[in-house]
Amino acid sequence: MGNELEESLTTLIEQSRNWGSVSRGLELFYAARDMLQQHYNIDSGFFIYKKHVVGTEEEKQYRVYAPWGMPSGCQKGLFQYVLEHLEHNLDPTHLATEKWVSIGKASGLLQVLWKRWGIVSGGSWVLTIGSVPVGMAVFHRKNRHIDDTAVMSLVVRQISLVMELLRYRRQAEEASQRDPLTGIYNRRGATVHIETLLALRDAGEGEWIFAIFDINDFKAINDRLGHPHGDGVLIEFARILSSQIREGDICGRWGGDEFVVMFKSPSHLVPAIIERIKRKVLGELKDVSVSAGWAVWSKEGTSLEEIYRAADKRLYQDKRSGNQIR
Repeated sequence: MGNELEESLTTLIEQSRNWGSVSRGLELFYAARDMLQQHYNIDSGFFIYKKHVVGTEEEKQYRVYAPWGMPSGCQKGLFQYVLEHLEHNLDPTHLATEKWVSIGKASGLLQVLWKRWGIVSGGSWVLTIGSVPVGMAVFHRKNRHIDDTAVMSLVVRQISLVMELLRYRRQAEEASQRDPLTGIYNRRGATVHIETLLALRDAGEGEWIFAIFDINDFKAINDRLGHPHGDGVLIEFARILSSQIREGDICGRWGGDEFVVMFKSPSHLVPAIIERIKRKVLGELKDVSVSAGWAVWSKEGTSLEEIYRAADKRLYQDKRSGNQIR
């Protein structure tokens, strides 16, 4: 027993050294799965996890990740059982056993399923970030094995620590992409998300529009009313612009008083959308107006640099035309 425990702990240390290099929770779950299969005689299992502790109900929903080792045709029955529990329990982590349970002591339906699948013991351990439960690790064995409950607790704790690191890393990355004054994306964040959106979009799914908005005479606003007032104008304009886009669209402060938006729309509707935003600004911000330019992705450019130049050209045409809504 002593030698097996020492080998188990050594394996955990060696294997988990590589977990810090993963960039997503799913990568971590698959790495942990491989280790559990290869070194700890865990024949089957899965992870239950919610990505967000706060947010919408959908964002806080628990989901099943990285299932492995279930006999053919059995996953559906298992997941139906698990998802029914998740549906009726907003927080399923209170069902965690935190130890191995033999088939003879499993609950009714679970005992039936285990017998069908040849499982002799199973256990579930709570995944946490800090002190907050965010899911469970569920493991099964088909053969009798030493009671290594303590080792499994350490394995799950190590997974939890890496999950916590990933979440802090994501939060830091997200913060680095936000404009601290307005709260919307900064130039870096907007660039990253626009390029990601364009790389993942489906061909032929519709026209994507890149638009630039510039606050007219913003320097004069700062000079006449002071920088705190100018900051207030930027904050309010960012709020108005954000309110006019849909989920999945991208809004960012490119720099100074220049803002960009990437949104999906038929190109013939864009002038009316731009005008609506201009009127919204005029109605809510006293003595403030904006100029705008836009371009259609793939028709007027196939890179962010090209599409920016095309939209910027229209922006300055708008400024020179003297037709801004005031």
